[in-house]
Amino acid sequence: MTKRPIEEKNKEKYYAFFDAEYTCYMESDVSFDRSHGSEVISVGLVICDKNFNLVKTYYSPIRPIYNSRLTRYCKSLTGLTQREIDEAPSYDEVFQSLYMILQEYPVREIFTWGNDANTLSNDVEKNHKSVSRKHKKVINKLRDLTKKLTKRVFGRGIVLSLSDMKFICDMEHRTEHNALSDARDLYLITKKCVQGTYNKDKALSLQRYIERRDEYHQNRRFKRTPLHEYMVVRTEQEKKQFQNMSFQYISMLKRYFEDEQGNIPSAILALCDDIRSLNGKQAVECPKLEE
Repeated sequence: MTKRPIEEKNKEKYYAFFDAEYTCYMESDVSFDRSHGSEVISVGLVICDKNFNLVKTYYSPIRPIYNSRLTRYCKSLTGLTQREIDEAPSYDEVFQSLYMILQEYPVREIFTWGNDANTLSNDVEKNHKSVSRKHKKVINKLRDLTKKLTKRVFGRGIVLSLSDMKFICDMEHRTEHNALSDARDLYLITKKCVQGTYNKDKALSLQRYIERRDEYHQNRRFKRTPLHEYMVVRTEQEKKQFQNMSFQYISMLKRYFEDEQGNIPSAILALCDDIRSLNGKQAVECPKLEE
């Protein structure tokens, strides 16, 4: 297929969608150098025309400078291998490629799901201070699409995960944590939301879930186990007696407030989990999205 000249492409309107993955760790990863924050380790870019026809994709891992050995958690989350990172191009090489693509397909904004602009800016400030000004222009084009897209669907800008938006678009309800896959998912979600082809019934179900979830969190009081603050030393028998009474009270609360459809108010569920926290137990009552 004959390529069109760049001059002709420059007259057209394009949308770009971007995602990145970063170094990450668990508290037990003592060898991870936390002073350098999150270093970008992969990027994905998807470009489409004004009719949402896909015209370009780009993906590359990036070799971090300081935490070059990925933690087990990071490899599990992103699917990246140590060999991929060891053989990956540098930050400058990858952002030079991104810059050249955006010269070929000029866009005013690059859409993300979440504040990648802030994370990448912090990475530059801590780890890539000598980066070229033209490469910083790529980061300056990043715009968080979350509130704009949720406002289009729900009438108000709200914080949702990418997997939640995939749910209303009849896509697999999980986030890949692969930079290109997530960028492509954002492109598909945006296309469906703008064209109005998302699943309206699932959107209503998601909205009800959000309302219940938010009410639950607003009513939680003991999100961290406060045993050391509120309890004096008790015998094991006293602790067991307190737990038994607490769990009986939880059962009574749920039975009393349960309606004919089996629903329990989120505020009551929050209270039940607060009681669990006072007993040093995990919260289990947060409302879940019914698929």
